[in-house]
Formats: sequence, C-alpha cells, structure tokens
Amino acid sequence: MRRISFVQSGSLAERHRISPGDILLAINGEPVLDEIDYQALTAARYVQLTLTTVEGTERNIKIVKPVAAPLGLQFDDSLIGNPRTCGNQCVFCFVDQMPKGMRESLYVKDDDWRLSLLMGNYITLTNVGEREFSRILKRKASPLYISVHATDMELRKQILGNRHGGLLLERLQRLKDHGLSFHAQLVLCPGLNDGEHLEKSLYDLMGFAPNALSVAVVPVGLTRHRDGLPPIRPYTREEALDVLDICARFQEKALQELGTRFAFVADEFISIADREIPEDGYYEHYAQIENGIGMLRQFEEGLRTAAQETADNNHQENVQVLLPCGSAVFPYLCRWVEQYLPQRIQAQVVAVKNDFFGDSVTVTGLLVGRDLVNQLKGHSADAVFICETMLNSDGALFLDDMTPERLQNELGMPVHVFPNDGEAFYHTIVSIQPAIKEKP
Repeated sequence: MRRISFVQSGSLAERHRISPGDILLAINGEPVLDEIDYQALTAARYVQLTLTTVEGTERNIKIVKPVAAPLGLQFDDSLIGNPRTCGNQCVFCFVDQMPKGMRESLYVKDDDWRLSLLMGNYITLTNVGEREFSRILKRKASPLYISVHATDMELRKQILGNRHGGLLLERLQRLKDHGLSFHAQLVLCPGLNDGEHLEKSLYDLMGFAPNALSVAVVPVGLTRHRDGLPPIRPYTREEALDVLDICARFQEKALQELGTRFAFVADEFISIADREIPEDGYYEHYAQIENGIGMLRQFEEGLRTAAQETADNNHQENVQVLLPCGSAVFPYLCRWVEQYLPQRIQAQVVAVKNDFFGDSVTVTGLLVGRDLVNQLKGHSADAVFICETMLNSDGALFLDDMTPERLQNELGMPVHVFPNDGEAFYHTIVSIQPAIKEKP
C-alpha cells in the first residue's frame, strides 16, 4: 500500500479525481512493491487502479491513456525504500578500504538491481533469489549493469567471496532468452583475473551479444587502509600495457564479428600505461562513460570545441588560476591548458598527492579537502578551480566532509567548481576576471 502525497495539476490522476491522502492498493490487480512495479504497470494503455480514498471508500478506476504516459502521482515514501545491500566479501571492495570516522552514507554497500536499472549502478546479482530474478524477467528490467569480474565461475566465487557468484552465466543466458540487455564490467586485479582469465571473460561475454551491450575493463582501486584485507597491489606500467594489448586484439575480433569494439578500457589503465588517449571514434557511443571510460577524451573534445568556437574578447590583464587534480590526469591537463586556453589565462596545474587514501589513488574524484589545503597553501592565484567530481551529488562536501566554502577560507583564494565537461570548464575559466584578487 502506498499513500499518495501529491497529484500533478492537469494530470490523468487529477482528471480521475484521485487526491492526496488516497492509498494505492494495486494496479491491474497486482500489488505495487516498488518503483519498478509502478512504472511497469502504469506504462500500459489500459490501467486499473484500486484505491482507498481519504474517506475510507475503496475505488476501482479504469484509465485509458497513451502508452507510457505518466499518471501524475507522487507518494509519501520512496518507492524504492531501503536499497538492498551487498552480501559479498569482494577481495577488492572499496568500501572496506575506507578509513573510520567518515559519514555513514559512505559505508553503505548497495547491490540493488532496481538501482541498477534506474541509475546505472553495477550489481553482482548474488543477493537476488529465484522469485526476485523472475520479477526482473517479468518486469523486463533492461538494461542492467552487471559486475562480472570473471566468467570462470569458481574464480568469480573466489573474487566475490560468495558461493552464489557461480550462478551468473546461467542468469545472463536467461536475460538473453527473455530479450533483456545488460552492460558488464570486469574489475581486474594483477595476477588474479587478468591475462588468460581476461581473454576468456571477454570472449564468453561476447557470446551473449547483442544482449550484452558493452564491457568495461577497469583496474582495481586500492587505498592505504587495507589492514586485514587480502593482499592486492596496484598495476605496473608493464602489466597495464599487457591488459591494453589483450583488449586491442579482442577489439579487432569484435569489430569483425559484431561491428563494435564491445570492450572498452578504463582511462586509469591508459594513464598507468602512459599511453595517448584514444580518439573519439574508439569510444563509439561512450556506453561506459559513467564508469570513467572515455571521460578524458570527452573532456578534451569539449575543450577543443569551446576553444575553436569561442572568441576570447576579454582583453583585460592576465588571470592566474590554480587547477588541482589527481596525478592520473595531470600530464593530460597540463597539455590541454597550454593548447586550448587563451594566453591571458595563466593556469598552473597542481598534481595533488592523495595522502588521505594513499599514493595508489590517483583519480581527481577521490581528492579530499584537507589534502587540497595542505598542498595548495603557499600558492597565490586569482582563483582555484576544482572539478565537481571531488564533491558529493549536491556539491556541498568533499569526502572528508570539508565544504568548498571552508576550502576557500583556508586558502584565502576564491574557489570555483566546474562541471566535469570540457566545454563548461572552458567557459567557466575564461569568465574569471583579474579583479578577484581580494580575499573573501
């Protein structure tokens, strides 16, 4: 049962005299467990709602509507409720590597297929029983985002620390048999699931095409907080080159057979291997962009476009800015600012060492406020620019709970947040005026 909190003005629901406070009992005779049920059941042309009104009367309302047209209802509680949590003991779990004393939300391990469908979160399917998996098939939940890691099922069970990890290939086949699609990811650990295991996983997953849409090949993320956890080390340059070579050979085969590269290598592997970023066409439709694959290329493409299309008519004196970033993007960003920014923008790119999580964490998005303060103090500039990936979803906090306002106060320089988009970055930075020299 779901209590209706809001009815949109002019909506189908309002026209059928549905009111806030009414309680939704069922749609087409089926109970509504969550957002997935609600969206699936209301997508049809013919919809019957069973309600209890505020006055306590039961109503059955038949609605004829365009397919997929919304009813215009909102509910008191989230239709997802509490996300299903992870039951695995993955050897590389990043949450297990978080230091103590951080905000509680950072320790939540979600492994919820509904969030995979709605938000693109990666899941393992190990906490999905047969009844719930049948609901996935019935509700045509597609595409899902599935953490595979290895298609050798014994190895996958070892990696996940879960005996249910061996059910995956059978379930992927059932998804395919029901016409449902999925994206996959392989998080690689040196000497564990790369090499021959990587090749096997790629070719096995290709066998599920076209329902298998793409595969992300990502290096394990390791922090310095691994006491009591399985021993895993970062990739060396030579090992990263081996991964790139295996994937390149596979991509040639996939292009011949499928017309797509199918598997795409994470930007971190390219950085570790000290390789040039592939051209735009390599990433095809950027299917794995949310997994950090193609972000460097997409950022540079946006930056190049903005530089070519925008005339910098601001002839005021030079502006000095600081651009702190992770060490992985540092060499690329140095080259980009020299190549694309107007000469009056004197940008100093600063590679910030991640003391909070450890040297092996090199991505910009995991930098914390305290490391920025410690390593930028002593610098002088008109402004500091930080990428939005360093902050939480509403832009209010770094991972260590420092705010951008506090960072600004401690540095004594204005701090500006720019979107993780090259074009937006260009327009933000060229709009800065040298008059910003006063401390806030």
